[in-house]
Amino acid sequence: ILDCLEVTRIIRLVSPETKIVFGGFHPSLYPEETLAFEDVDFVVFGEGEITFNELVQTLRKHPGGASLDAALAEIHGLAWIDRDGQSHLNEKSKPPHSGNLDYLTKPAHDLVDLEKYTVVLANESRVAAIQTSRGCPSRCTFCDIRLTKHRHRTADHVMEELWMLKERGIREFFVVDDTFTINRDRVVELCRRMIDEKLNIPYKISSRVDRVDPEILELLAASGCYTIHYGVESGSQRILDYMQKGVTLKQVETTFKETKAVGINRYAYLMMGVPTETHEEVQRTIDFASRLQPEFLNYSICTPFPKTYLYENALKEGEFRRDYWLDFAKKPDPTFKIKTLNKNMNQEDLRRIQDSALRRFYFSGSKIIRELKNTRDLRQLMTKARIGLRLILPRFSN
Repeated sequence: ILDCLEVTRIIRLVSPETKIVFGGFHPSLYPEETLAFEDVDFVVFGEGEITFNELVQTLRKHPGGASLDAALAEIHGLAWIDRDGQSHLNEKSKPPHSGNLDYLTKPAHDLVDLEKYTVVLANESRVAAIQTSRGCPSRCTFCDIRLTKHRHRTADHVMEELWMLKERGIREFFVVDDTFTINRDRVVELCRRMIDEKLNIPYKISSRVDRVDPEILELLAASGCYTIHYGVESGSQRILDYMQKGVTLKQVETTFKETKAVGINRYAYLMMGVPTETHEEVQRTIDFASRLQPEFLNYSICTPFPKTYLYENALKEGEFRRDYWLDFAKKPDPTFKIKTLNKNMNQEDLRRIQDSALRRFYFSGSKIIRELKNTRDLRQLMTKARIGLRLILPRFSN
């Protein structure tokens, strides 16, 4: 939000008449607070494709006055200011099809200059992101999409975009779905289509350890999937249960073995500093990750983000004196500090443990040799070197 507000300041200097619309996670959580900023004309909250399109068409059709106000009032998912300076928050938008996302047009990939972008862990230089579904029915308390309805694009719709990307020269793609394998039948169909049509493009996905099985893993591997990002979170069953993760340590170990067996890399996401977690349990997580032997991992510090169950429960229980995320939303401050909820370890303790655990994993001889072998060009080498330097000197910055 701080960067966006700086951009709006520049836009106003260069082109005062330009309409400025905010959208995304922060404005969706805090639409009224975002609309209150001086240079913001409109806020699109929630899933914004239809809302934004309706807004653009309305502004083209109605130059101003009462007719414009009346038309803006009919757009779901829009926050706006009328000609008298009054703020309005319309009803939330409702996707036209509850289970199918095929109504969304495919992104204008042709407007992106592929030479300007790179992905550090990609094997190819030309990489694209693609979203094939939205939502996740899981209950993880730290997640902002907890218990949301899963909707997806059909295999036909996805394959059209994949072929379009290949024709543009894309050689790898990353599926950015929160959990790609929620709908098993769709995954089977999509994988078989990629195999039968000989798409021959490697790709990566994110999933849960309880949402794959040996048959699915075989199909994923055969269709080009070479890395799966798994949310492991903890090596303590008590902590997994506390976070309502809905999986067991045994399931994690089994899935990691099965994934390796079909030749797919494992990327493990782990967390430390969960409320009530002890030093011993953090060490148990680090040891568990070592046993899993993933090709890649990342340790994050448990963060109570706004409107998540974790944060709302902390407010309810009086863990925070104020709704400090709301305070930030009203008055963004560059010195803002995220608060943790662990009483056994403060933020400095957790940062130190995090840095140490990452260094322990990535600075083994075999990991360094593997990364050097998998480096495709000088730009990727320099990016990896900067990341490595941050691990050696955790407070290093650009």
